[in-house]
Amino acid sequence: MSLILQILGLFLGVFVRTYLPYIRKLKDGKIKKFDKKYLWTAFYSIILSFVSLMFILPDYPLKELANINLVEGIKIFCTSFTFGFTWNSVLNETESFRNKKFIKK
Repeated sequence: MSLILQILGLFLGVFVRTYLPYIRKLKDGKIKKFDKKYLWTAFYSIILSFVSLMFILPDYPLKELANINLVEGIKIFCTSFTFGFTWNSVLNETESFRNKKFIKK
């Protein structure tokens, strides 16, 4: 059960961070269609989220726990969601920072 919550949290965190700005920009009329480059950042975010969970939190319960209560389930889900959301934010902001031009002519 805990492994399912971790994977669901990672995917949902990355999905929310990718989808909500798209909907906002679509509503404002700034874009007309979905840019596939965001799928690559979402893919890299999922990988980085999982790797960082493995290295940063060595006591993180990555094995299947049969008897988890509601509070432990919420903690596991929220931690995974936060890692997915944060890594996607970092990659998106890095990409937008890299594309800005700082030299004025």
